[in-house]
Amino acid sequence: MSKEKFSYEGIVHSDYKKKVLLKINALLLPILSYITLFLVALTFGITEPRNRGPSDNVHFIEMIGIPDLLFWLILYVVIIPYIVIMIISSLSLSAYIRNFSFNVSENNIVIYHGVFTKTKATIPYIRIQNINIVNGVFDRFFKLYTVKIETAGTSGTISPTAILSVRPEGHIPGLKDPNIIEDKMNEMIKKHSQVTVGLEDKLFKPEDLAFDNFISYILSKMREGEKLKTRIKELREKAKMSGIQLAEKVGVPIQTIQYLEEGRYNPSLSLAYKIAGVLNCKIEDLFQMA
Repeated sequence: MSKEKFSYEGIVHSDYKKKVLLKINALLLPILSYITLFLVALTFGITEPRNRGPSDNVHFIEMIGIPDLLFWLILYVVIIPYIVIMIISSLSLSAYIRNFSFNVSENNIVIYHGVFTKTKATIPYIRIQNINIVNGVFDRFFKLYTVKIETAGTSGTISPTAILSVRPEGHIPGLKDPNIIEDKMNEMIKKHSQVTVGLEDKLFKPEDLAFDNFISYILSKMREGEKLKTRIKELREKAKMSGIQLAEKVGVPIQTIQYLEEGRYNPSLSLAYKIAGVLNCKIEDLFQMA
């Protein structure tokens, strides 16, 4: 199989790390400040004289001194945890940026990401419902943008670098110029929304089934429910093509082809166009009565 050509390739800008670290600091510093104030109040509170006489804690504090006690408390409770969190966050972000890349290809947009576990997300253009470009408060400090690709039939995932925020399946952060990828994707989506060149002749030649009659035929078959089956598997095997190959050529997940062949549901009209074009047959040849 020939390697699919890429229309556009990109990576996350290094400023994305600065943006996320700034976001983490904006969350941590107020919390750590309250903890520090609590430690100060606690330290001076337990050293106040009481009517019942000195306790062992007071003797211990008098031995080491209030300033030293406060220093060690802040060091172990505030400073060291902060340094550990920042080191872990910095290393994780560096790995995330290093492993993140995306490719806008002829049939899909492919996103590679992950810190410890590398993930490859392939999104066919026919599943894309909307493309959003986000420029949040922290993004503006570094002139960054996030492209969010909303798809049909999928739920969000937890982002490992955005402080437990839910993100869509297609999430591309840290871009300086998001218009390039948006234009490329819109170009590909428009291209894939068109009927395959040459397929119109097979569908609408005078000697073939007229389009209006064909629609009536499909609707009548769909009303018959489970009696309508597809011959996709039969035609695919006749063409010596695997299910994975058919899915790639049509631009859908392999599960979609499997469900169609098993008769779990019927294809949409646009998907039937594409399958008929790939299998080099008439669109009505895809269906049969059980």
